[in-house]
Amino acid sequence: MILLNQVAFNRGTASILAGITLEVPPNQRTVLLGRSGSGKSTLLRLINRLLQTSSGSITFNQKPLAEIDPLTLRRSIGFVSQNLGLFPHWTARQQITRFHHHKDSVESLAASIGLDSTLLDRYPHQLSGGQQQRVAIARALASNPPLLMLDEPFSALDPILRREMQDLILALDKTIIFVTHDLREAMRLGHKLVFLRDGKIVFSGPPHELQSSNDTEVQAYLRTLNQ
Repeated sequence: MILLNQVAFNRGTASILAGITLEVPPNQRTVLLGRSGSGKSTLLRLINRLLQTSSGSITFNQKPLAEIDPLTLRRSIGFVSQNLGLFPHWTARQQITRFHHHKDSVESLAASIGLDSTLLDRYPHQLSGGQQQRVAIARALASNPPLLMLDEPFSALDPILRREMQDLILALDKTIIFVTHDLREAMRLGHKLVFLRDGKIVFSGPPHELQSSNDTEVQAYLRTLNQ
């Protein structure tokens, strides 16, 4: 679905991403890992055309990203950020309806992700953290996009709620790019794991191949599983 070929992104004289070649397979979950500043969120912004590549190319469904109208592209991508980005003066129903082009009704869509219809007319401050997460995901799914991108969406949740939200992601039949710092979460969700360090890919492959990597960053993450 998405192919990045030798993608680089510079901010002034600083190299943020360099030599990124990556395939995001359709209908699979690709998980990006790496320390803060490794380039994970920048990669998402390049795919969403919120940023422009300094060099290299990105294709979306075999079409160069630069040839796709940005608005048309973003309607094809559901996005959930770490801070969720819910509008405080809109109810949950309004958040979802604004982007709704789904075959299911707003109520059915909400129910499919565990959001009770009685909560749809509440404002974000009237919802729990988990309920707000579900609103953000429902909003991202409202246009029935083929691609869903999630940038550390569950980092602030307690372990039980985080597990519930992971189950929700596992149930979605979508191409998904998921950013996390948590290797356990990545191994549970990902068909493919991609580790970034200093703007470069140091590992790309299925979870069961992690142990064979000699990269120091991958090994550091693997040690967290024993803590």
